[in-house]
Amino acid sequence: MRALRKALFVIPLLLLILLFPVNSLVIEDKESSYATVLGSVWLRIEYNHSVEHSEVIEVIEVNSSGMFVRKMLWKDFGAGLPEDIQGREGDYYYKLIDQPLGKSLDYWFIPFNRAKIIVNNRTVLTPEGPELVHFRVERCPLIMIIIRRC
Repeated sequence: MRALRKALFVIPLLLLILLFPVNSLVIEDKESSYATVLGSVWLRIEYNHSVEHSEVIEVIEVNSSGMFVRKMLWKDFGAGLPEDIQGREGDYYYKLIDQPLGKSLDYWFIPFNRAKIIVNNRTVLTPEGPELVHFRVERCPLIMIIIRRC
């Protein structure tokens, strides 16, 4: 009897916790979806520039307020790449940036880009090409984050 009362308390509590909405980063392309609970989340988007054919890395901080570009690294100069260098980091030029992007961001990748999406130093998506990748900051039930769907 005591175990039944305990279960009647624990099961609804567990359901409540799993259904509780939390701030999350959701990344989706046409074939897959990735979601993670927000805390200290760093997003790196690495790709080959489609015009200059050189490597570019964008470092983005993600929190409940949205996405913020913090740093850009690149290896060459030209169409759409910064010319105001702040320093060098290995083979890359870099620029520190503090630019808000909002809570939604879309990138269009083609196969040549060989893009890699990295969250907290873990590769979570490598778009095979031509496709649109959506990045969103939103509130999702915890259970949806656990199963990586939101």
